[in-house]
Amino acid sequence: MRTDGRYTLGLNINLHDASAALLRDGRLVRLVEQEKVSRRKHALGQPPTDAIRELLAAEGITAASLEAVAVGWDLRRTPLGRSRRLTPEALRKTLFPHDDDLTLPPLTWVPHHLAHAASAYYPSGESDAAIIVIDGAGESQCSTIAHGRDGRIEILREWPISQSLGFFYAAASKWAGLGEWGAGKLMGLAAYGRAGGEIPLHGRPDGYELLLPDAPPEAGSSSGIPRMGFPAAYDQAVRRAFGCHYPYASRAGEDAIAYADFAASVQSALEDAVLGLATYARERTGASALVLAGGVGMNCSMVGRLLRSGLYDRIYVPPVPTDVGVSLGAAIVEARDAGVFTPEPIDHAYWSLGISAAQAGAAVTEAGLVSLALDEARLAALAGDAVADGRVIAWARGNGEIGQRALGARSLVADPRDRRTLERLNVIKGREMWRPVAPSVLHEHIGELIATPTGSPASFMLAAGAVRPAMRQVIPAVTHVDGSARPQDVDRATNPGYWSMIDRFRQRTGVPAVVNTSLNLAGEPIVNTAAEAVDTFLRAKDIDLLILADRVVARAPSELPEPAEG
Repeated sequence: MRTDGRYTLGLNINLHDASAALLRDGRLVRLVEQEKVSRRKHALGQPPTDAIRELLAAEGITAASLEAVAVGWDLRRTPLGRSRRLTPEALRKTLFPHDDDLTLPPLTWVPHHLAHAASAYYPSGESDAAIIVIDGAGESQCSTIAHGRDGRIEILREWPISQSLGFFYAAASKWAGLGEWGAGKLMGLAAYGRAGGEIPLHGRPDGYELLLPDAPPEAGSSSGIPRMGFPAAYDQAVRRAFGCHYPYASRAGEDAIAYADFAASVQSALEDAVLGLATYARERTGASALVLAGGVGMNCSMVGRLLRSGLYDRIYVPPVPTDVGVSLGAAIVEARDAGVFTPEPIDHAYWSLGISAAQAGAAVTEAGLVSLALDEARLAALAGDAVADGRVIAWARGNGEIGQRALGARSLVADPRDRRTLERLNVIKGREMWRPVAPSVLHEHIGELIATPTGSPASFMLAAGAVRPAMRQVIPAVTHVDGSARPQDVDRATNPGYWSMIDRFRQRTGVPAVVNTSLNLAGEPIVNTAAEAVDTFLRAKDIDLLILADRVVARAPSELPEPAEG
């Protein structure tokens, strides 16, 4: 058991997306999302208890080794905090229920948007950067502009929750029948439509303005915010606004494509608003780099437009811009204030729990499957050949990704040259047929496929770009209806096994990209453990092979391919 080092535990404790991040001597060692341990999507209503347990076990320490705990909310200023006793003992019982003798380390409450800002600014590698945070709500704000300079963050301007872009987009997702958590679906649907109509959100040179009819001035204030949504008065005002746009009523079971123009209008309005924020931030800070955090930062079409605008020389979005990331940001703030933090760029997402060869072997044996262990070169070659031959493979190796994107650690991989791949994957995952999938592209070749800049956000599949016209017929499975794609830029240094598999596919086909979508089925979080990867493989009969740690796994001996030469 480790006892050396100063450990800081960062937490997101609120009503969704609970997480735990661990810093050792001011450096990130691991981040675990509660949903990936509890298997409850978004961990609704759950504290990060299970995430903390797995985090400490992976590092080989106990809670007694922690010297500080930081929370990415000042819960004392929220309805949740005011309704609960936030005493050290009450928190100890919630977060460490089996450590009756534990004295909770000193607790730091970090304002939510400061935690978001820290999670993006310090890992960006930039000394001087404009910072924009956009989400549903912090303690009393929904959008924040700040300036990161020489290791310090200065808040410049905030917008009240009544102007929430996050809540606005979530309400639009509900209106289109895609659910409260359907922001990604709405973004995908928008590509099928044409923007227009009466959307009461307007970008301005000094930010944006959200004009809701008959909304009380304090609608959306921090008092009374329920679970993920917003006060009833705000909800009603949004619905009246949306009713002015075709089809003039909320979706009630008809095909979602009827709401494509509505989705396009909402998406266009959001992009205009964020462009206004980015313009204002550039003028206020004079910085040539922008870092972006908050749940709205997941909107890759919006990030792509920011990149194309040329407002900034560089844009950085962390792999966890959502509330998951405030555990990291809070831990960084505490460690920096304690004088033990040295900024280190975060250029990969592989900070979650790992899958070992022993765990893979045990899961395969338990399930009665067959497998063959191979060295790195032969495993990559076999997998690349299988994809080139039209097979769908599940790929679960090494440390898992943090965040909502599968990035070659817990992925479903297939051939982008066949348009039918899109339908096949959507059937496997139980998704709507109109939803797109994305390509993982070798870093050295991304310019051959994508014509517009995607920059460092593409490392985490967080920026959309235009597929070159000549390549749209080459990779139709990953080219969306508007000619765009959401590429992952795969760097050999950060994921050599995944890079080698794609390179083998390139050698076979001439195409330096594969389809990559998350390894999970409908309504489930991304696979975390070896046992979960095996279970998903068994339930999804159309997945042909499973690459698990150091082995290729099949359902029967006859389905195991011959090992390829590396």
